[in-house]
Amino acid sequence: MVSMSKFVDIPPEERMSNTTGTFADDNNFSAIGLLRFVKPDGSTDYCTATVIRTNNGNIAITAAHCIWDIIDENWNTDFYFFPGYNNGNPGSLGAVRAHTFSIWSDFTKDETLYDYGFIKFYYQDGRKLQDDTGAFDCDFNVPPGEYQTTVFGYPYNSGEMDCPRDGQHLCEWQGNSFEFPNNLPNYQWHRGISIDVGSGSSGGPWIRNYDPNTNGGNIAGISHGWLPAPYPKEGTTSWAWLNDDFSLLLQDAENYNPPMNNF
Repeated sequence: MVSMSKFVDIPPEERMSNTTGTFADDNNFSAIGLLRFVKPDGSTDYCTATVIRTNNGNIAITAAHCIWDIIDENWNTDFYFFPGYNNGNPGSLGAVRAHTFSIWSDFTKDETLYDYGFIKFYYQDGRKLQDDTGAFDCDFNVPPGEYQTTVFGYPYNSGEMDCPRDGQHLCEWQGNSFEFPNNLPNYQWHRGISIDVGSGSSGGPWIRNYDPNTNGGNIAGISHGWLPAPYPKEGTTSWAWLNDDFSLLLQDAENYNPPMNNF
């Protein structure tokens, strides 16, 4: 497989104003946030992204279809991440600019494949975003079987999550995620949950062993949406990644460091 990466050269004046005036004084566990971006047709759209624990410290995971527009066959642009966004409040850090993006090229040919990707953020003063937001660990091999999973997202005007579904509230659902029956094509590549999480929840984390006291746990998937027939058009699916694809793409994302211009 071949990874694809893109970078945005953030102007110097925006590098110093991409967050609010102060950093968080402590770890406030706002690792999940609203992701705002512009599509190739000029419209604004929203997804969910989550800071994950890495050596780089400035990386979040989301759906590949939030990074790459499968219809226009081009990258989305102007990404802003609002860690801890909830009920219209942008969180203590405000908006953080995205700097680089990494996905698998196979996704650009078939949106049911490898629908996850990594975003790296520009963060000032040599600090790490994960130090101010907290971060989730990831399962590098998604475990098989059926187990309790906690899912988060920012749905708007759709879905079945028991929350306002206005794109402003961070919504939570907990239930079992499961493997699909083996009579479906490529069943081992995907996992499912029984609820439609709705638009805006794309890229939202599926967390195994979630601890609400520490906001900790392991990400074992991210919200994709429906799969084509003969899969049922209900619930939500996630790509069931393996160590070989997950760790290699994450390594590419961490090592991708194009220089910033000083214009």
